[in-house]
Amino acid sequence: MKPLFSLIAISLIATGVNASELSVANPVTRSLTLQDNEVLISAGVSHGKTNGHNYTGPILGAAYGVNDNLTVGPVGLRYNLLPRAYDGTGLEVTLDGGLMGYYESKEFDDSYALGAGLTGKYVLSDALAFTFSSHYLFWNEDLRDNRSEVRVGAGTILKVMSNVSLYAEAAYRELKDFNQDNASEFGIGVIWNYSNQTDFTLGLSTTDFDPLKDGYENDASLENAFNLNMNYRF
Repeated sequence: MKPLFSLIAISLIATGVNASELSVANPVTRSLTLQDNEVLISAGVSHGKTNGHNYTGPILGAAYGVNDNLTVGPVGLRYNLLPRAYDGTGLEVTLDGGLMGYYESKEFDDSYALGAGLTGKYVLSDALAFTFSSHYLFWNEDLRDNRSEVRVGAGTILKVMSNVSLYAEAAYRELKDFNQDNASEFGIGVIWNYSNQTDFTLGLSTTDFDPLKDGYENDASLENAFNLNMNYRF
């Protein structure tokens, strides 16, 4: 299984940089963008199965807060169009853009998805928030006609203890020029805030997208997956 990279991944960060103020530890009220000069490093492992075959691979990612409203990495960026008060309630909306997908194929070579769209978060209280997103992806194919999709998602985050939160999320993919007309994704998990700088996420995910039907490698998308991830902010 190839490494899984976050949308904003492997940021080129100068050594010795420290944020004047870190993002809040509580994932319910945490902003969708990093704080000014804040660095996020993420590492983990994913294990899952597709078409009867098991795969295990790393999860890697990083990002840098240029300021409170702009988070960047070499494959993407996120700009806060509607900022929310630090650790506060209310609505927050970001504009996202960059590399949003990657599939490998021995027969047709690689496929890259360049996309853009909106992500939102509505915080009702310090214990409950809802998320939503809508993105358009253009799939650039090396050896065949290009493809596209519209992807929409929704989710919720619920704090059940002072340092433990649960999350659930779902996404729908409207696929154009794929052999599949559409696909769905679902995920649930738990987030443990070890400290203000560090949290661990344990999640389960499932999708009905079958990569073999579109000529991609079997491990391009895992039908069922178990993910363990650590995030560190400084």
